[in-house]
Amino acid sequence: MSTSTTLSTAIDTAADAVARTAKVIVVIQQKGGAGKSTIAVNTAACAGRSAVLSNGDESAGAPVVAAGIDVQGTLEKWCAGVREEALPFDFVVTRSKLNILPSIINDSERRRIIVDTPGFLDVDPDAEWGADPLGESRTADALREVLEVADLALVPITPSKITWDECEYTIERVLKPRGIPFLVVINMHDPGKDKFEAQLNKVKAWIDERNYPRVADPIRRYTIHEHAYENGTLVTEYKMSGTALKAREDFMRVALTMEQML
Repeated sequence: MSTSTTLSTAIDTAADAVARTAKVIVVIQQKGGAGKSTIAVNTAACAGRSAVLSNGDESAGAPVVAAGIDVQGTLEKWCAGVREEALPFDFVVTRSKLNILPSIINDSERRRIIVDTPGFLDVDPDAEWGADPLGESRTADALREVLEVADLALVPITPSKITWDECEYTIERVLKPRGIPFLVVINMHDPGKDKFEAQLNKVKAWIDERNYPRVADPIRRYTIHEHAYENGTLVTEYKMSGTALKAREDFMRVALTMEQML
């Protein structure tokens, strides 16, 4: 692609971003197991529920869309198991097919599109610094399409150090070169095993040392989350209990911080 073509594409993309009302939030992390799908689905649920309550019209079209580009269709399987009346958002699964999301993004009734990405990023391990590290595959192309229109990225990280390097790689190699604002989300903090928050404070310090913006407090690890996929439940539909209220609070905090970033 020539420099003039690249510049023209950038200008067109920027103009589209100004014209459209929908904001695109991509949940992305190089490593699997950081909870991308859980964050995408439940943040969409919180954002969608808030939008419905503020509109006061539950019969109106959903202003929030949850989208999945994973060829495995994880988001689709989860949402398909939820009672239709309990879904405060619409959902679409592209299975890495191109040119589906752009039509949704340009729908004037949509306000937020939260995109779940594949469990593992297809990256080229030999890509030089500064070069696009995404590989050459249908899934990589689908991710590029999303990143071209992304307004914000949510990057999950866990207190376990196993996800830290991949979080940094995602930010430094994939997001920053594209100029995409990002927000780090600490996920799966176990308040039972980390009672004095020693490990939580370590990951917070690691993030802050790199000046990465983050959600102030973590999404806590509860058993109720672990069964949500198989039970077809969303955090907004958990049966009321002290744990359920805390779990909902965690995801509402993510949704609120996301809105502040946008």
